[in-house]
Amino acid sequence: MPDIHTVAIAGASGTLGPYVFKALVDAGFQVTVLTRSNNPGAYDPGVKVFEVDFASVESLTTVLKGIDAVVSTVGATAIDNQNVLIDAAVAAGVKRFIPSEFGSVTTNPQLAGYPFYSSMTKIRKYLQEKAAAGELTWTVLASGAFLHFLLNTPVLLDYANHKAALLDGGDNRISSTSLPMIGAAIASILKNLDATKDRVVFISEVILTQNQLLAVAKELRPEIRWETSEIQTSVLLKESLEQLGSGHVSAAVMMNLVRATALAGDTYGGAYDVTDNELLGIKELTVEELKKLVAEKLV
Repeated sequence: MPDIHTVAIAGASGTLGPYVFKALVDAGFQVTVLTRSNNPGAYDPGVKVFEVDFASVESLTTVLKGIDAVVSTVGATAIDNQNVLIDAAVAAGVKRFIPSEFGSVTTNPQLAGYPFYSSMTKIRKYLQEKAAAGELTWTVLASGAFLHFLLNTPVLLDYANHKAALLDGGDNRISSTSLPMIGAAIASILKNLDATKDRVVFISEVILTQNQLLAVAKELRPEIRWETSEIQTSVLLKESLEQLGSGHVSAAVMMNLVRATALAGDTYGGAYDVTDNELLGIKELTVEELKKLVAEKLV
């Protein structure tokens, strides 16, 4: 495939976007930022920033002319509307599209009909249709859970209150990758077009379990007493689906759905034992590096 030189990013101001933007710039790509509200002062003078209507194929197509690849890091509420961005990419002649689907078990077909996962499945299938028609190519990056999320929220351990709600006993494994490393992986995808064409690529900076982290925390600070409880992911999944089915849609309920699936161990494949780390230059965390991260949470 022809090389990628110009890249447009949608969602550059979100949680992941700034890290992807930096990695693309550092890798030497000419980066264009697509935004709902133009704020060029947030970027270096050499960066092109365009205010676009993400609901308009025409508006997006105009900006995407001459762009080789599009990377979407839009938030959860905007995932469904990526089909408009895809249509514009096709119309503009974009070669590669990377959708906003950075997670643990989003590609598992068992979850395709569930809330949250269904949106990503719809967009991935749409990309597959466009690729089958020869209109563009795509890559989905399965990055595992964001490492900063696992360490900075009580989803695995509640460091602030020294509590741990152990899912299925606490030995379920989950892959995780830091935000800077996800950005670096995206840049590497665009430098390895043939090897990443029309497929899901997997990266994993570290595989974690709750009991592993709890053991590290106890080793580092043996004077801290931890309060533990247990919950089954199957129960958590059933409860969250019932709540969503009854119209109780909230951030807490959606988070329980994600916890019950992404943290269910081998049930949905949340831990990647086979990865594309070597292809994309992903360096795995050492035990000492992990201990340092946990130590920072125990201060």
